[in-house]
Amino acid sequence: METIYDIMKSRLQVVEQTYMVTILSGPREGDKTIYSEAGEVLYGEAVEGFSIADVKPNALCLLEGVECFVQPVEKDPSVLVLGAGHVSRAITDLLLFIGCRVTVVDDRPEYVVPEFFDSRVTRKCLPLDNFKDALDLNEYNGFIVVTRAHEFDNAALDQLREQLPTYMGVMGSQQRVHYALENLKAQGWTQEELDMIYAPIGLDLGAQTPEEIALSIVSEYLAVVRGKKGQFLRKGRVNHES
Repeated sequence: METIYDIMKSRLQVVEQTYMVTILSGPREGDKTIYSEAGEVLYGEAVEGFSIADVKPNALCLLEGVECFVQPVEKDPSVLVLGAGHVSRAITDLLLFIGCRVTVVDDRPEYVVPEFFDSRVTRKCLPLDNFKDALDLNEYNGFIVVTRAHEFDNAALDQLREQLPTYMGVMGSQQRVHYALENLKAQGWTQEELDMIYAPIGLDLGAQTPEEIALSIVSEYLAVVRGKKGQFLRKGRVNHES
């Protein structure tokens, strides 16, 4: 007999969304039911009053007077980081901290060594202009380009073009980013495609150190994939200037 974990593991291999409903009150408190995107019960007993179209994932809901929590069954988010410099190392640490799986790619073998990255980071030494055939790019929900020069940015972006509109950000000054995007435009990228790229990457936090820059970048990635704008939560802003 299949367990709930067997069902969840098998559903992670399909494209269709899967939802788990946990009952938090009433006679069935603690029970879990797994639904397909079409509303079919895959595990457990149907929850009275439950309809996928009427509930919000990752939120509490009240169904026929019973409190429930609905959450999607999904893989840990996975991010591909292109470039293995100081900022990249800080980025991978933060991505791991928020629960992401991380792969880092660089064409310099001396940069993708165990001494520079957490053991949970997948390290790949691959050409930045020819890596897509060695990786399953469809498994990533974010691409962070932090290479050492604009020509490598362009080479990497050219490999990633088919992955748009998946989150894609490029580190660099306004001038460097402008030059890179102009080159892509000359290669036939449409303005719509260019507008999907977050460049320069990151939120405006006044970041200066590699760790601060990494925080800015990872914060932007999280805001985008969660559909948020990365703004202050409070209304208005306190002026700390003297």
